[in-house]
Amino acid sequence: MGGGHIEPKDGFNLLITLQGHKDDHAGEEVVGIEEIELALSSYEPFLYIKESEYPNVVLVELSMDPDEAVIILKEAPTTVVSKVVPIDMVVRTRLDIILEKVLEMANEKMNSDDSFVVRCDLRGRKYIKSKEELIEKVTEQLSDKLDIVLNENNPDWVVQIEIVGEDTGISVLEPYRILKKIP
Repeated sequence: MGGGHIEPKDGFNLLITLQGHKDDHAGEEVVGIEEIELALSSYEPFLYIKESEYPNVVLVELSMDPDEAVIILKEAPTTVVSKVVPIDMVVRTRLDIILEKVLEMANEKMNSDDSFVVRCDLRGRKYIKSKEELIEKVTEQLSDKLDIVLNENNPDWVVQIEIVGEDTGISVLEPYRILKKIP
């Protein structure tokens, strides 16, 4: 194969965070997975839910549109589902790859008069040491190369970067597409 892009280990198009304590994760994850299965199984013939190596983070691979799954989960009577993020692309956790893919996606979706904010959840510091540093670099690249404006309070677009160890989910989406059930 040679020197091309290293493929991610896990494919997923929904990242779900469950409410719970970082050191006590057995109960919430079992309940959360059951709630997700119950909510989505009648709509989704192909549903693969996998626990990540990080407490209260569940990765979901499905064939349906992730936005539809977000709507279904929004209406579902869940007790531990905290946040649901549709994922546009999964890449290996490397700064150069993340920057390249974010710029590509932002260039396809955003216009020059749009505003954005970069948000990042960092799980595992083996590949990226600081989420603040990553947010700063991505923000700088988007501002410089695409000439779009940072707006932290009321952005047109959210660049959501979900680092889960060696795999990173990236999304460029309107703020309403991220579901926050439990603050």
